[in-house]
Amino acid sequence: MSDSRERLLAAATDLFVGGSFHKIGIAEICTTAGVNKGTFYHFFPSKLELLLEVIDRYVAVIAAKYRDIAASDESPARKVRNVFMVPQSQNEAWKAVHGVASGCFLGTIILEIAATEPIVRDKAKWAIGEWSSALTPIVEEFLRAEKIQNIDVPAAADVLIGLMQGAHVMAKVKNDPGVFATYAQLSIEMLRAAGSPH
Repeated sequence: MSDSRERLLAAATDLFVGGSFHKIGIAEICTTAGVNKGTFYHFFPSKLELLLEVIDRYVAVIAAKYRDIAASDESPARKVRNVFMVPQSQNEAWKAVHGVASGCFLGTIILEIAATEPIVRDKAKWAIGEWSSALTPIVEEFLRAEKIQNIDVPAAADVLIGLMQGAHVMAKVKNDPGVFATYAQLSIEMLRAAGSPH
């Protein structure tokens, strides 16, 4: 991959995580990446096309981490907890550099432009599906270990994503990535409670 293209993607990722898609201009992305506008347009027809590729890369990195957790030798409950450590680590790393928790890049983009950009809404739907698919083996293993049989596994994976998104919001509000540990434990208890006979 071209070094200039890679620098554009890296610059855009940092700028989009730290700010608003609409407020970040192509000129700012190019300046941060150390390339000119002609180089930008050589690789990307528009800022929106650049965003879509940034989303692809962001989603792939997170999904790979979930798959690594699924393949690990940790206990099923620890795997569920470790899922929440992925965004916690991201928020801690961002806070160490910028002084504030990052929140979720994808969640921020969904809230900002998915309602007005159908292509972004479709990409977000795909992204959640990728994460849910990567989480499914972790959920299945946990439910088997807990002898829980009456829970829809894909729905439970989606709920974990929803809980993580909520934790992202709280981490930003409180500027405290440590909230993910609390959400991790509560997610385990919620799965257990949902599987209990009523």
